[in-house]
Amino acid sequence: MALGAALLALLSIACRRPEGPADRYRVFAAAARAGDADTVWSMLSERSRAELDERARQVAARAAPGVLPATGRELVLGDLSPTAGRLASVTVRRESRDAALLAVQVEGAAGPAEVEMVREDGRWRVVLPDAQRSSGR
Repeated sequence: MALGAALLALLSIACRRPEGPADRYRVFAAAARAGDADTVWSMLSERSRAELDERARQVAARAAPGVLPATGRELVLGDLSPTAGRLASVTVRRESRDAALLAVQVEGAAGPAEVEMVREDGRWRVVLPDAQRSSGR
């Protein structure tokens, strides 16, 4: 009996479909709404984290050198949490092996926004719009 249960557990794990970009974005949006900066930070693309770090350094240098933290992690909730609306839908418009474009509809918004996702270290990560523009996309 124990062998049967173990085989059933292994089969259920093996049959799970991989988490797609839309699934990951839903997790990201929920974390942003909840104010979970650590999860949000971990789900951002490397380029997005670098952009936020640079923005934090610039703000700290102008506002209060040595007083304000100069890392993007501290900016995450300030930039994302207040604007994180409730998702109405997330649809994959295009997906390749390492990139995806999502149509994200937020409740009350006029139309869907496009969100770019990239696969880094085997996980889908969110590309913030500023990082998308500065990388030439």
